[in-house]
This record gives sequence, C-alpha cells and structure tokens, in this order.
Amino acid sequence: MAWFALCVATVQAAEWDDASKVIERSTRAMVVLLENGRLEAALSTEAEGEAVKFDEAQLFLGMEGVLAGVIDFNSIAKGVMAKYYRQASQQQIEEFSIAFKQSLLNTYAGAVLAFRINDFEIQANPSSKAKPGRQNVWVKIYANGAAYDLHYAMKKRKQGWMVTNVTLDGINLGLAFRQQFASEMAQNKGSIDDVIAFWNDPS
Repeated sequence: MAWFALCVATVQAAEWDDASKVIERSTRAMVVLLENGRLEAALSTEAEGEAVKFDEAQLFLGMEGVLAGVIDFNSIAKGVMAKYYRQASQQQIEEFSIAFKQSLLNTYAGAVLAFRINDFEIQANPSSKAKPGRQNVWVKIYANGAAYDLHYAMKKRKQGWMVTNVTLDGINLGLAFRQQFASEMAQNKGSIDDVIAFWNDPS
C-alpha cells in the first residue's frame, strides 16, 4: 500500500511539474510581450518627439499567439453555455466558441495590460488529491506595487496541458461568464443567436 501511494504521488508530482511549466512559459512570454511593447512605445516617443501610445492591438495579437495553444477555449465555452449547450445546434456552439474566444482574449489581454506585470512566481503546491490528468497551478503576480493570486485549473489534452478555468484573486472567470450567459439568455427570451450576437458586439 505504501509503495502504491508513493507511485501515485510521484505521478502526480510529475504531472504538476509538466502543467506548471506550461503556465510558466506562457506567463513569461506575456511579460516579454509587455516589456517589448513598452520599449517600442518609448523608442517611438523619442524618435517622433511626442508621446506614442502602447500598441494594444499588437499586444492582443501577441496574446492570441501565446494563449491559443494553452487555453482550452472550446471546453470553457461549453461550461459557460452550461445547460444551454444541449439546446444549441452545432453551428451555434461553434459560433459561440469563436465569439467567446475573442472575448476571453480581450478580457485577459486587457487585464494583463492594466496590471502592468513586473514579475511572477509559480507557487510550488502540487496536490496529493489531484485526479490523473488534472492539475491546479497557482501563480503569484507582482504588478502595480501589489501581489495578485492567479489559479489555473488544467487538464491533460492530446496536445498537452491546457487551461480550463482561471480564478483571479478569488474571482472565478468561468463562473462569472456562465452567470453572464444565463443572464443574457433570460434577457433575450432564450434566443441563443441573440446572445451570440451580444457576445460579438456587447456595445
């Protein structure tokens, strides 16, 4: 029994190590994107003799490149639709997944830009209760003179470890989006098409 428990713990630790490396690489890539963007804006300001704004559009494109292979957008979108997922057609599911992906990327990139991340630290917290193929990775983000906790729920997919939910300082983004979807469904009298249209253009 002790030998079996040791084997399980070893496998769990190895899984957590692999999952945390995915988060470390992607977070470091985002920090580099921010640093390069700030540098380019500063250099452009010096060259043009006037203040040049941070290129947010370029940041969003960079974020998409970093996160496309890390976040399981389809899985999260399914969770956001919740019970309405079973009512939707395949086309509606695909359309919402696309709209949700863009929305989540904009939200994530906007938060990263607002926080002005200076540094981060992966918290060494592999759990002995994690199920095979599932891991939780905590990250301490240092920004704006403060520290923030990011929690990534991750699952092992064919293409590797992917994020299936994010919690920022206790705010569960997956749950928040799910509540928003349900609210929009109520306001739009159960029309999934109208909710998708809203998600594409919330203005």
